[in-house]
Amino acid sequence: MYLQLGYVIYRRVLRYYSGEEDGLDMRKALSRDVEKKSIIPLKRPVTPDELEYD
Repeated sequence: MYLQLGYVIYRRVLRYYSGEEDGLDMRKALSRDVEKKSIIPLKRPVTPDELEYD
């Protein structure tokens, strides 16, 4: 559903939820980002300890 709305899977977060379920960081570029540079997907999955929370 989200892919049809223009979202892309920016990164996969391994074991984000309890059990073995991964989390998906999905993003959609704003209209002013014509070249969609803000949503270039990462090439490898990340782990929860690599995430930054500000």
